Amino acid sequence: MAKTYCGSCHLFPDPLLLNKTAWKNNILPPMGKMLGIGYLYDMPYVAKKNPSLSVEDWNKIAQYYITVAPDSMPPQNRPPIQKITSLFFIKAVGTPIGKFPASSYVKIDPGNHLIYQGNAFDSTINIYDATLKEVSNYNIHGVLIDMNFHNSLEQPGERSGILTNIGIMNPNELKTGTADSFMIKKDGTFAYLAKLLDSMPRPVQTISCDLDRDGQQDYLVCGFGNLTGALYWVTKEKTEISGKKILRALPGAIKAYIDDFNHDGLPDIMVLMAQAQEGIFLLLNKGNGSFETKEILRFPPIYGSSYFELDDFNGDGFKDILYTCGDNADLTGNILKNYHGIYIFLNDGKNNFTEKYFFPLHGCYKAMAKDFDKDGDLDIAAISYFPDAAHQPQESFVYLEQTSPFQFKPATIKEFDEGKWLTMDAGDVDGDGDDDIILGSLVPPIRAQQEHWLNSSTHKASLLLLENTTVNNRR
Repeated sequence: MAKTYCGSCHLFPDPLLLNKTAWKNNILPPMGKMLGIGYLYDMPYVAKKNPSLSVEDWNKIAQYYITVAPDSMPPQNRPPIQKITSLFFIKAVGTPIGKFPASSYVKIDPGNHLIYQGNAFDSTINIYDATLKEVSNYNIHGVLIDMNFHNSLEQPGERSGILTNIGIMNPNELKTGTADSFMIKKDGTFAYLAKLLDSMPRPVQTISCDLDRDGQQDYLVCGFGNLTGALYWVTKEKTEISGKKILRALPGAIKAYIDDFNHDGLPDIMVLMAQAQEGIFLLLNKGNGSFETKEILRFPPIYGSSYFELDDFNGDGFKDILYTCGDNADLTGNILKNYHGIYIFLNDGKNNFTEKYFFPLHGCYKAMAKDFDKDGDLDIAAISYFPDAAHQPQESFVYLEQTSPFQFKPATIKEFDEGKWLTMDAGDVDGDGDDDIILGSLVPPIRAQQEHWLNSSTHKASLLLLENTTVNNRR
């Protein structure tokens, strides 16, 4: 019955994914409500209007989860991270007294030696040079969550593209997001141009594209939403919006790539979906505006999928998947989950992927692969927004040095606790030939967390620049 009813809206959740208390108090009551079963105090359940199953059957399902689930969650299968890496020289942008860091987006522009930062609390985009000196700031009247650039950032010059404004950042069903064009001059001067799309469901990514090959610039939108949302494609004719095609009518689209994945000459889409239907899906372009969906990877709804990118880890010429899960802002946010962390899935050359590597990292939010130490293989930098703050706060930033194929040595930085790292990017911002890292800190607009932050002993950095010392050997 659990597989029938609990697996009807998402992948069947194994009872071992949470402890008994979490199932009983946090998960089963709201799940029962969705099936038309009410929850009165500690027990019993009662039928509401038009329930999907009987109270007796629901009680059996509830008892199954509570009985099979462990009393407590197993620990991470690794020792605590203790080594401090000497690879980076640390610089910081502080936060004014009485205010909170609010970095909703960070990006390194290596060609112009600039750093772009979105500030969620004052609705600005701030631009810094490679020394973290502020070059300019501009009020965009929204929360910057992503920038899609029309041209490469590797060469110097003007930048133009699409800015994604999520609207209201906290979970909601409103459609207050927008996509706006922008231009940034080579010296970092920002020019807001025009609104392209509005009434968007908490969008987190807008990609300029031409999926139907008609010569017109269209847009692919990851409308993350909340309980509702969609991955959709907006078409244009000349300068006017001509249509909107829903590609996945579900919330949780968090990141997408457009490429010809099956080499048939048509642009396809690979997308990471969070929320209930968590997984990575390949939408194969069949022409005439139609797509065929192939399931690449599926994850339980409790994983908290947060990011993925495509990298060739084994040098076979095929892009593998670097995936993270760790979004713990849900009904079980107080539970540390041993399956949160960094995963590598290898591509067999036919877009079939198998797990090759896993590094446990509580609350992992993002991981990026670069050859940071310039030894010929890919290393990984990762951040956690929900680390084990009580026992292992150094998890908030982890550098994984690849010492041999798929063997990684973990380390952190001594400044790991100077921010609550929500965003990260990597690139050669100072132009010395190695990849640097920028971390952006954001304290949620929750009174208790803000007060804790103000009373903490950390330096409350808004941005942290990890300047790579490999080439200049400044260690």
